[in-house]
Amino acid sequence: MPYTKTVAINVLVKVGSRYELPEEAGISHFLEHMAFKGTSNRSAQDIAKEFDAIGGHFNAYTSREQTVYYTKVLTEYFSKAIDILADIIQNSVFNHQDIVKELGVILQEIAGVEDCPDGLVYENFYNKAYNGSAFGKSVLGNSKNLLRFKKSDFKKYLAKHYIAENIIISVAGNIKHQAIIKTLEKVFTKVTQGSASSPEPAIYKGGYVYAEKKELEQTTIALGFESVPYANLLEFYRAQILAIIFGGGLSSRLFQRIREELALVYSIGSYNSSYLDSGIFSIYAACEHKNVNILLDNLIIEIQKIQDLILDEELLRAKNQIRANIFMAEERSEYKSEEIAKNFGLFGKYFPASEAMEMIMQTTKNQLIDTARQIFTTKSTLSIVGTNVDSKIFDKITRLLGDKPL
Repeated sequence: MPYTKTVAINVLVKVGSRYELPEEAGISHFLEHMAFKGTSNRSAQDIAKEFDAIGGHFNAYTSREQTVYYTKVLTEYFSKAIDILADIIQNSVFNHQDIVKELGVILQEIAGVEDCPDGLVYENFYNKAYNGSAFGKSVLGNSKNLLRFKKSDFKKYLAKHYIAENIIISVAGNIKHQAIIKTLEKVFTKVTQGSASSPEPAIYKGGYVYAEKKELEQTTIALGFESVPYANLLEFYRAQILAIIFGGGLSSRLFQRIREELALVYSIGSYNSSYLDSGIFSIYAACEHKNVNILLDNLIIEIQKIQDLILDEELLRAKNQIRANIFMAEERSEYKSEEIAKNFGLFGKYFPASEAMEMIMQTTKNQLIDTARQIFTTKSTLSIVGTNVDSKIFDKITRLLGDKPL
């Protein structure tokens, strides 16, 4: 990307919460937090100062399937940024006092989810949708496990998963490929070979869960269905287009009907999230407590309607939205770097935007209707956070969507 003056770096590790054993729940996320707390070469303060000194933006995140460390710096500081990232990944020391401090931070993060209806509704949603499997468990873990983690646990997990087969380093920006390789070979000297482990299958079950929160002014819901995995890219892009038509913008069906016409909600949307071997198509909405029944009634009406008819103008609008999103993102090195890393992590190669565009533009209305029927005829998952919700709602959803009784 010769027109930029920066480089973006992603170090993607193919491990997340779904790879954890029951006694390891939460360790992927905890380990990511500990990366900032010091190495055998740098203290936590040194890491912060060195990144600030080069004007770098540095962060990390953990998901169900990946842990990602990323930064963006001026091109002239590429070698310095890579050196810090390599140090963090290879030489973290996991001092006891730092573990105790960061434990407090993560416990606050967990408490924050409990206090946030948006976060809680999806924590409960995934736990119910994939009940009994590691995939459905919280990325944050649970306090029982977190309280007992010590240095040896982190070292063991690091040795097991932070291996060459699991690590993908992606760089995008104004820099030559050979310069990247030369620098990486200098600093990533301690990463060992190993056998990458496979997670247990993500087995979708569905169901209904309710969390009572009397202090809230609104009831928050997440209604969802099993969607498609990344493995089938054609179906993935069709599900993405469907999500845009259904609830992906101001002109979407859900926004126009539920928000504009009926004025039942302030915010509403639909989202497709795909994973290695499963996927979730979810609808999020928040409404006054008294409107939960009528909101769900109208959501089901819209779910049924989109399985029968999609308009030409809706399809064109959705295609243009997704094309614009992709091409605008392509101009940002941080997006490009992340996308390359994810492509290699999932498929072992990079799919250029032109290939994605071809799949998107060839999508037809009938294909989208087939996708809608495939998704919306799976067993539903409904998560509600609110107060005084009638338990008969769940029976009604079961009946209207044709779900088998729990």
